Amino acid sequence: MKKIALLICFCSLAFAASAQQLGVKGGATYATFKGNDAENYDHRLGYAAGLFYQQHINEIIGIQIEALYTSRGAKRENSGVEDRFRYNYVDVPLFLHVSAGGLFFDLGPQASFLVKAQRISETTGSSTTVTTKTDVTDHPYTVDLGYAAGIGYRGMSNIGLEIRYAGGLKDIDDEGPFVGQERRNSTIFLMMSYLF
Repeated sequence: MKKIALLICFCSLAFAASAQQLGVKGGATYATFKGNDAENYDHRLGYAAGLFYQQHINEIIGIQIEALYTSRGAKRENSGVEDRFRYNYVDVPLFLHVSAGGLFFDLGPQASFLVKAQRISETTGSSTTVTTKTDVTDHPYTVDLGYAAGIGYRGMSNIGLEIRYAGGLKDIDDEGPFVGQERRNSTIFLMMSYLF
């Protein structure tokens, strides 16, 4: 028991002595829905911005946790009606972070917490377009579980550029007209970051 306690203390000290860094990041998202019932959806542009924290175990391997405000969703057109789905989440990924020579890789699970969801419908007639905005925040599940993986490069100035893919593991709809349909979040991120 004494040896185990000493080992835990040693590991805690080694972890606390390793490099810790805080940073900010932001960029664009290119999002849509995936699944058997999502063939007719197109991508929509959005944004992501937030903070991240790195804790290095050694020079190469570490962990990274983030809190990103992310705009997702999709759009589709059907018989003169264009629907745009705007879903805003707070993404909290937990990554295994591997870096060497400026190049870095991130891989891990992600929990996304729904903040707001909106459906915007534009119906185009012969001479007019009618726009209807509907708050559908109670339709998707409040928590979306998924995964994320990315690759990037960080230069000597601590500015980084990365591309990432995040995918949902479960269908997003809890209520509303799409409940029971197979629609999952699928998002590509292109972001810049800065480590303090």
